[in-house]
Amino acid sequence: MKIKNKYCYVRVSSKTQESNFSIESQKQQLIQNGIEEENIFVEVGSGANEIKNRSVFQKLINQKLKENDLLMVTKIDRCSRNTLQFLKLQDIL
Repeated sequence: MKIKNKYCYVRVSSKTQESNFSIESQKQQLIQNGIEEENIFVEVGSGANEIKNRSVFQKLINQKLKENDLLMVTKIDRCSRNTLQFLKLQDIL
């Protein structure tokens, strides 16, 4: 399987983390791993929120990701802290 496009999801849970360069450090990790900056989607919101309530993440998985695309995160808990939600997400993807 050849990867067509690489996308990434970056999330911080609070404005405090956002100002502590957490977003910037996550973005730099991804850029170093070959992700183009325009394919990095950033969201501020708690990982405890259901995935369906995160608008940026929903846009990414419903409008951008296609077959043979790659979705990267710096840590699994950036997608979800809830194991069941994460397993459902894997099934969708």
